[in-house]
Amino acid sequence: MERPQRVFLHIGAPKTGTTFVQSVLFHFRDALREQGVLYPAERYDEHFFAAVDLQDLDFSGEPRPEAAGTWQTVATRARSWPGTSIISHDVFAGASQEQAAVAVTALAPAQVHVVFTARDLGRQLPSHWQEDVKHGQRGTFAEWFTAIERRDEHDWQLRWFWQVEEIPEVLRRWGAAVPPERVHLVTVPHDDGRPDELWRRFATVIGVDPFSVNASEVHNPNTSLDVADVELVRRLNGLRDDGLTQAEYEHTVKGLLVHETLAHHPVTRRPGLPRDCFPHVLALSQQWVRQLESAGYDIVGDLAELLPVAPGDGATDPDSATDAEVAQTAAGALYAVLLQLRQERRNSASARDEGGRLRPRLERAETLVAEHEGLPHWERIKRTVVEISRTSPPVERALDLYRRARARRRLLPLQRRDSRADRDTEVRGDQT
Repeated sequence: MERPQRVFLHIGAPKTGTTFVQSVLFHFRDALREQGVLYPAERYDEHFFAAVDLQDLDFSGEPRPEAAGTWQTVATRARSWPGTSIISHDVFAGASQEQAAVAVTALAPAQVHVVFTARDLGRQLPSHWQEDVKHGQRGTFAEWFTAIERRDEHDWQLRWFWQVEEIPEVLRRWGAAVPPERVHLVTVPHDDGRPDELWRRFATVIGVDPFSVNASEVHNPNTSLDVADVELVRRLNGLRDDGLTQAEYEHTVKGLLVHETLAHHPVTRRPGLPRDCFPHVLALSQQWVRQLESAGYDIVGDLAELLPVAPGDGATDPDSATDAEVAQTAAGALYAVLLQLRQERRNSASARDEGGRLRPRLERAETLVAEHEGLPHWERIKRTVVEISRTSPPVERALDLYRRARARRRLLPLQRRDSRADRDTEVRGDQT
């Protein structure tokens, strides 16, 4: 019996291990394909752009023209695959009910399933704030949490939090387009050090043997920063002016400073949920769990894992970094950036030297191009081959063979004429 054509839309949520899952799917896409499971992505970020395209999103007021048409491309690949396909990115969680319906319709006639990985708010809040800081957020955690708590919508980052993190509401929007039994809620274990368990739960949903690939081989690039690291970036954000576009910010601050420098620092104090925030977070989480219990969704894991754990004595307030800690972090980061700058200058000098060595050849080529203009087609080809032979031994040997063969062809008529003359002389000698 043939398996039905199915598409699993993994829609989030952010900061729940989605980057790790996407890395496993992309890294092992060939192995999964051999099992009849398609991960339709030629580039790692293709599903991100598909989610942006579906919702016509911009970030910090800057559109992403490179996303245009990506959703249709990914959807067409998934729709054309006869077995199981997986589309995965947490930006899909922000889709409106209408956009979710458009996505499901675009994948017809495949049977569409929605997968949502969820983690308790006690861990989500500090992680999401940290991610917002990486994207330019200037507020402290206390300021940010207050705005989140009152559902302040003056800033796109604050609006986005509830749009992608309010589990019952996200699943309501997406669940309007598919039956509840095809909405799969995968809970994340309280132990953050068990990413393999998340993969095992996710794999069972999509019908893949979790042990058919070695998920531990995949590096998780989306790791937490130390409180001093986050505070350094937050203070830098306060210095930012209009001279740095969002794209430039993501390349220099988020890319160079955060991912290439700070992410390699050892994390001694990970931002946690402050104790005074816990009662509100617990009450809201309990409300969500009650709603989810009666929704009829497929629960993979345990809804109790969505209830936050009370902060212990060793919990780290996200705003607790001292000036001395930030100064030490800044000095280390500056030194690392200087080392990278030195290497880039060496690479640039090497490139300039190589350019100097190639300059005579380039000038010679420009001269030849000028000389070839106006020549007959066959003459241009002949001269081009001669020029290539000067730097290519194989072409030089081939040209030498050609010249020898041509010389032999020219000598052949003379040899034949001389042979005929010799025969005529012999005949006349015999007659006499």
